[in-house]
Amino acid sequence: MIILLDAMGGDNAPDAAIKGAVRASKEINAHIILVGNEQIINSKIKEFYGKENISELTDKITIRHTTETIDMEDTPTVAIKQKKDSSMVVGFKMLKEDEGDVF
Repeated sequence: MIILLDAMGGDNAPDAAIKGAVRASKEINAHIILVGNEQIINSKIKEFYGKENISELTDKITIRHTTETIDMEDTPTVAIKQKKDSSMVVGFKMLKEDEGDVF
């Protein structure tokens, strides 16, 4: 199973998504793809776990880099149309193209 996880979405992003993915990777038999800004995610990996990047921590998690972020003040329908490289849009596209089993 491949789980696509929007690392940049949610109230406590990306911290909660990263910590949850790392914990889940130890407890479930699945591959997790964190969808979001690779530099931000890896800086959090270093902060939380003392590793330079996610691959030093586990081989069960990878990152799909995105360059745009949908902000709280963005109108959802407009943001989805205009921010094609946001984690949400990329994650749903990956799911549509069978690059993951769940998003």
